[in-house]
Amino acid sequence: MNIQELHEWPRLRHEAVKIQHQFKSQIVLDGSLEDVRLIAGVDTAFDHINDVLFAAVCLFSYPELIEEERVTAWAPAAFPYFPGLHAFREGPVILKAFSYLRIAPDLVMFAAHGTAHPLRFGMAGHLGLVLDVPSIGCARKMLVGDYEEVGPLKGSSSPLTIDGEQVGTVYRSRDHVKPIFISPGHRCGLSAAVDMTVKCLLDFRIPEPLQAAHRLANKIKHNSKQ
Repeated sequence: MNIQELHEWPRLRHEAVKIQHQFKSQIVLDGSLEDVRLIAGVDTAFDHINDVLFAAVCLFSYPELIEEERVTAWAPAAFPYFPGLHAFREGPVILKAFSYLRIAPDLVMFAAHGTAHPLRFGMAGHLGLVLDVPSIGCARKMLVGDYEEVGPLKGSSSPLTIDGEQVGTVYRSRDHVKPIFISPGHRCGLSAAVDMTVKCLLDFRIPEPLQAAHRLANKIKHNSKQ
């Protein structure tokens, strides 16, 4: 699939922040997801002992949500952990996994944030821009922002805001389970991102493509130790 080389992957924090400021204006926050037929879910796992990252991409048909393809990759962690700079730590190994895909997705879901980010340029937007594909961030934890407590039942939601601007939606995907944090990444708006995420929820807290990628990333991490 088309993987653009927008920039080199830095090793230093200030270089990464400079890149975020350079490319954040290229994010597009509108676009229809009506023609989506293939959705890729992306997640990573980290081996703290060996300092290695594992990435998994699981491709699903939509709306059937049947898995069509899965690919994995691993690489040494070449960038330190800094909140808000996950794309620079996990991006290279994720893009390596995408390079193995035979079929290009119409939409990518990341276990990360999009506009729910201090610069509105989280990993979902950053890598969506690199891949030149509509993207959504669906995170398990909040990075930044404010919201009112979400109701306890599935379907309850609350706006996620930064300085009064709505940048995402906090959504209860299962009764009495911690909510998820949804935000657009690239080439889609917030309402479309939330709608698509909800349509991909089946039996788990997170959408089916992300759940599959989460399981697979942790599986290859476990198998690497055997």
